[in-house]
Amino acid sequence: MPSFEHEILVDLFREDGRLAPELLRRCAGIAVDHARVEHRSIDLSQVAPTEYRADNVLVLHRRDGSVSSAVIVEVQLDEDRDKLRTWPVYVAALRARLHCPAVLLVITRDPAIARWARRPIELGHPGFQLTPLVIDFVDVPRIPDLETASQLPQLAVLSVMAHPEPEIAEVAVEAISRLPEELFRLYYDVILRSLPEVLRRRLEARMIKGYQYQSDFARTYYGQGLAEGEQKGRQEGKEAGLRTAVMALAHARLKTLPADDLAKIAALTDVQVLTDLIHALGRARTASGARSALARALNR
Repeated sequence: MPSFEHEILVDLFREDGRLAPELLRRCAGIAVDHARVEHRSIDLSQVAPTEYRADNVLVLHRRDGSVSSAVIVEVQLDEDRDKLRTWPVYVAALRARLHCPAVLLVITRDPAIARWARRPIELGHPGFQLTPLVIDFVDVPRIPDLETASQLPQLAVLSVMAHPEPEIAEVAVEAISRLPEELFRLYYDVILRSLPEVLRRRLEARMIKGYQYQSDFARTYYGQGLAEGEQKGRQEGKEAGLRTAVMALAHARLKTLPADDLAKIAALTDVQVLTDLIHALGRARTASGARSALARALNR
């Protein structure tokens, strides 16, 4: 069964088709002319009954809509001699199906696996061999600037997995905060998993105490809540301010709140719970996402 790391790496490429061409450009020096990326079926089987399924298949289109090339993405975390047999099939089958050049891009975390995967695969016919294009975590670019990370958040997440450093992680969290809630939660968990414990605790503390919300109304209401608490100068004042922020955000997202929920919010006294709830409501992109965030907090 594929591991979590294998699946999350595959997911990064499936979520954003721009990731594979960007890595080819940055790491392999291959700039493919394209204006649009299309995901295609991962089934590369031929008429014979044997099944050949790649991790991801991307088709790159020119501005006029014609196909310029195709990319097969394979995540390889261990040696697998069967791949030396199937990888040439993937390339030949996709090239025959689409009538365009096809390249194989192998992603791995381990330099030893990278060395194994980079060896030419001899097919027996003179001059006929396949040398996979392999990118390991050493090759993955560090993404310390928010502009690049925001344009390609999946690359920012991959950068943290490859380079678990505080500045890389903080930029990545900022970039993924613009994504839908479900993706944010998944990628945030991946980022935390990638960091050593000391750095993970530091990032979590920053998220609770110093996170800068992307949403204007989240920033406004959170600031109002803290200001009210600081003005009163008492713990209960801070709690009251945070509850005010929660109420305002919940009303902004949901328009109406059941009396039950209002009573539960009024009863909240834990500053961390209130802060986390403001964070979740401010990040929610839909009413259902806001409703789920509220339900999780109120039913703890």
